[in-house]
Amino acid sequence: MNEKWWLITWSTFGTWLPGDPRGFQTWRGRKHVPPPKKYAKENEPTYKSKNYEGLHAVSERNSGDAVELSMPHQKLALKAIVNDLKNVPLNPAIIAVGSTHVHFLAHFGELRIRRTIGRLKASATRELHESGNSNERIWSRNCHMKSKDNNREFETAFNYIARHREESALVHIWQRPGSLTDDKSSA
Repeated sequence: MNEKWWLITWSTFGTWLPGDPRGFQTWRGRKHVPPPKKYAKENEPTYKSKNYEGLHAVSERNSGDAVELSMPHQKLALKAIVNDLKNVPLNPAIIAVGSTHVHFLAHFGELRIRRTIGRLKASATRELHESGNSNERIWSRNCHMKSKDNNREFETAFNYIARHREESALVHIWQRPGSLTDDKSSA
């Protein structure tokens, strides 16, 4: 059984493209691009955005208009995801839905993460389309997955997501860090 917590991030269509100066990841790690300085660990190589300016310009030209969710659309997306999660056998901790991306921290157990996230994106997309959102495509194709192996990493990820309120994201909390009792590695 998969006992890890996972921080999952996905973005709206056209808002986090290859070559982005904030840093980027390629699908399933086919090409490793080190993180920007603010996210790098001590002595880890860092991302140099100038090396990817051409890639970013091409990506912007080819992607079309970026999708940004208005506050009413963020509310619809969050509501759809939270409602759908009532029927999914996983253990959610926190989610933040912003105008350009979503962060979700959960324990997935035996569920396949990418497939589960695809389901959540589809629920939000249906809700947004039913509300009259004219964009055919709402979300980028993929998601970024990062495991959180102990209570400290869980708390850091939880607090990171919670701080997205400061960026006008909507945050829904199921479980606070202090409520974790099964973490064997936090002793």
